[in-house]
Amino acid sequence: MQPGDRVLHWSSPRRTVVGWSDVVGVTTTVPEYTWQPRGLSGRALSGPRTGEGWVVPIGGFRAFRTQPTLTSLLPLLDDLMGMKEILESKYGEPIYFPFYRYAGAQIRTQQAYFVKFPVELFDVIPDVSAARLRADDQMEDVDIVEDFQPRGKSAPSGRTTRVQDPKLRVAIEHRALDVALDYYRRIGGRDPKELGKAYDLAVNVDGVERHCEVKGSSMLIDCVELTINEVAHGSRRDNVDLIVVDGIEASRDRSTGEILASGGSMRIWTNWTPEKEALTARRFSSTLPLSCD
Repeated sequence: MQPGDRVLHWSSPRRTVVGWSDVVGVTTTVPEYTWQPRGLSGRALSGPRTGEGWVVPIGGFRAFRTQPTLTSLLPLLDDLMGMKEILESKYGEPIYFPFYRYAGAQIRTQQAYFVKFPVELFDVIPDVSAARLRADDQMEDVDIVEDFQPRGKSAPSGRTTRVQDPKLRVAIEHRALDVALDYYRRIGGRDPKELGKAYDLAVNVDGVERHCEVKGSSMLIDCVELTINEVAHGSRRDNVDLIVVDGIEASRDRSTGEILASGGSMRIWTNWTPEKEALTARRFSSTLPLSCD
């Protein structure tokens, strides 16, 4: 789950879809999460169960004006099961469909705390259409969160990425710097210095001090985020290199919680200058008027 995803809420006591919320942060792992299963096997346990769990923050709850119940969905049973068959033939099983046919002519919800709600169901259940993401709801200028992404996954073209876990972010940054330093050593670079602002590295190559901006990612990327200082520095100085190391592999030590980063593919743009046509404004600062109403 990623920020911007939409979650529909089902109330078991009321047997109805009550409303929806949006994911507002990245999923995090909880080493020891205690909960009481309510299913048939869960009720047979002597007490709550404790194990590894996941937490994702959500917000902005909104209730449906007309809340679909199992009774109101019953006339749609055949349509729902027909959609299930279409999706299974298209994507294969399982698809974690939220509903199933019970005793031939009844409808039930899956006994799970989390299922998928295929976007096609918005065309079958009109009462939930308010929760459907529209084109203008998609936050195309929001970074792709790298945490928990599959290894080597490609980020959408033109989208920047970011890491929310501080340890993961540091591990990826250090791995990218290590790859850049190794490159300069191989071409005879001397006296490398790690700086950080407004560029990451300074190294002497063939008697010339080169400044290097280093960007790292666990995903495969075609876009990076630049600060205003990085743009200004790359625009006014010669001998600036841009190094991107993407596809970095990261693994967490379960006993210590530390993250180890390795691998990655390096690309370098020598004598790099930010091109105006390639820059996209992400934010603006606005001075407030002296007077207000």
